[in-house]
Parts: sequence; C-alpha cells; structure tokens
Amino acid sequence: MKTTLENGKVPVSAGLGNRIKLARRDAGMSQGQLASSLSTTQSAISLYEAGQRSVGIDMLLNVARILNRPLHYFLGEEGDMLYVKDSDIAELISELESHPEDLPELLAYWQFLRWRRAGSRNNGNGRH
Repeated sequence: MKTTLENGKVPVSAGLGNRIKLARRDAGMSQGQLASSLSTTQSAISLYEAGQRSVGIDMLLNVARILNRPLHYFLGEEGDMLYVKDSDIAELISELESHPEDLPELLAYWQFLRWRRAGSRNNGNGRH
C-alpha cells in the first residue's frame, strides 16, 4: 500500500524508489549487483527502492550513471512524462510500453540505420 501525503501525492522517496527499481530491472541487474557497483549493501538498495531510505544526490548521480539513465528520469514525479507530449517519441514510447517484446528488433533496426547512414557519409554517394 502506498503512503500518501495530505495533497494526495505519493512521497518523493516512494516514486524515486520505484524508478530506481524499474531502471535496475531494465538494466538486468539484481539489487546485489547494483549495490556492489555503488559500494553499498543490498539492504540499502532494497530500502531505497521501497522508499524507506532517502537517496543522497551523490548516490543518485551514481545510480543514474550505472543504470544509464538521465538524472531527470529519477526526479520526475510519478506519472510525469519526461518527453514532449504528442510527439513522435511519445508515440514510440507508448507503443513500446504496450509491446516491450518489440524493443530488441527495434534497437537492431536502429543500429542498422546508423550503420547505413555512417556508410553513406563515408562513401559520399550513399551506395555500398
């Protein structure tokens, strides 16, 4: 059960903890692996994720770096969009949230496009 403040919002630590947990899982890391990377304990990570322990700014910067997420990912309020509403990227993110199984194929295609674009620049004529 989530604790709420008088204004009906979830405390910052709970939202932050949930974002740490989601980013850690997305990175394929266990709490123990993240703890080791941060030179802390698994129980500290568990408390951060549960919103029962405050995360200092230095620790949060290290979490963001290790989990390869921008700092604002962790600082936004629960439910806040961290991209422009009604943009192409918002539509893409919405689709990926509905179909996460498509992410590996999308990333592979994106890498192919980057490779092809780099080849076009190197060849000057756009042909391989």
